[in-house]
Amino acid sequence: MKSWIARIARLVIILVAVATFIALLAADKWWIRVFDFPRLQFALLLAVALAVLIAVKSKRLYLWSGIAVVALGLQLFQLFPYSPIAAKQAVDAPSCAAVDRLHIVSLNVYQDNRDFDAAIAYLQSTGADVILVMENDQAWTDALSAGLDEDYPYSVKIPQDNTYGMAMWSRLELVGAERNELAGGGTPSIRTRIRREDGSLPTLFAVHPRPPSPGQDSGQRDAELMLLADLVRGSGRPTIVIGDFNDVGWSHVTETFQRLGQVIDPRVGRGFYATFDAKNPLMRWPLDHVFHTDDFGVIRFATGQGVGSDHFPLEVELCQQRDRFAPQQEAPELTQDAIETARDELEEASLGGEGPDAERLTVTDDGDEDEALSPPD
Repeated sequence: MKSWIARIARLVIILVAVATFIALLAADKWWIRVFDFPRLQFALLLAVALAVLIAVKSKRLYLWSGIAVVALGLQLFQLFPYSPIAAKQAVDAPSCAAVDRLHIVSLNVYQDNRDFDAAIAYLQSTGADVILVMENDQAWTDALSAGLDEDYPYSVKIPQDNTYGMAMWSRLELVGAERNELAGGGTPSIRTRIRREDGSLPTLFAVHPRPPSPGQDSGQRDAELMLLADLVRGSGRPTIVIGDFNDVGWSHVTETFQRLGQVIDPRVGRGFYATFDAKNPLMRWPLDHVFHTDDFGVIRFATGQGVGSDHFPLEVELCQQRDRFAPQQEAPELTQDAIETARDELEEASLGGEGPDAERLTVTDDGDEDEALSPPD
C-alpha cells in the first residue's frame, strides 16, 4: 500500500512540476496560459505530495523532494504578494470624507444564470455609486434596467448574446461615456468620466477580454490589456480600471499591464479574494480586478455574496485624496522591458492566432513596433 501511495505522490509531483515550468514559457497558446490560473491549487498539491513522500519514507526522497521544493518555490514566489502578510501596494484609508468616497461594484452575472431577482437584490443592497455588470444579454439588461434605472439615472448598456455584454449604472453623471472594442472579437469595453460632487472627473475603464481556452489562444486578451494599459496611462489622473480580466494578478501579462498603465493593485498585500469559480470551491482564483492610480486609498476591498453566477461580485470603496495618498504608494516601475513585452504581445496578436474571432482582431502591424505604444514619461 505504501508503495502505491508513494507512486501516486511522485506522479503528482511530476505532473505539477511540468505544469509549473510550462507556465514560465512566454507564449499565448491556451494550453500554456491556463497553467497561470491554479497556482494556489498547484502549491497545495505539491505540499501534500511532498509530505506524503516524507511520511512513507519514499525511495530517492532527496530527488523527489528537490523537484517538489523547486516547483513549490516557484509557485509561492508568484503567490506571496497576494497573501495578507505581504506589504500592501495600495494604502488603507481608515478615514475619508463622504465627498471623497467612491463605491464601485463589479459583477459578472453569467449569461445562462436566470436568477435576476438575486442579482438585483444584491446590487440594490450595496448602495454603490457605480455598478458594472458583465455577460448581460438582452434579458439581463431588461431585468437589471427595471431594478436599477430609478436609483441609477446614468447608464451605458451594451447587451450581447455572446457572453461579452457589458452595462454600467451610476448615481453620478457619466461624462463622455463611450464604447470601444480595443482588440475586436465582439468584446466591448467602456471608458467614461464620472462627475464627482466636488467637481472632479476621474476616468473609469471597464473591460472584459476573452480568456485562454481550448480553441481560443490568449493573444486577443493580451492585446486588449496592452492597448488598455496605454490608454490608462495616457488618460491622466485620477483613473480606475475595473472588470473581469480573465487573467490573474500574478500573470506576466497583468503585471505588464500594471507597469504600462502605472496603476496600483489593491489586492496585493490584502489577500486572494477569489471571484471565480463561485460554484467550485476547489478551483477558485481572482479573475475580477480593480486597479487605480495613486490618487486613491482603499477604504474597503471585498468579494460579495453569491447570486447564482459562476463569479462572486467584487466590491471596492476608494477615497480620492491625491495629496494624501500619492506620497505613500506607487505603481510598479514602468520599465523598457515592460514596453517591449507589450509591443511583442501586440505584434503577435496582429498575426492572428486560434479562436472563433481571431480574424476579427483590430490590432494591425504597420511594420513599426516602436510606435505601437507610447514611451515612458
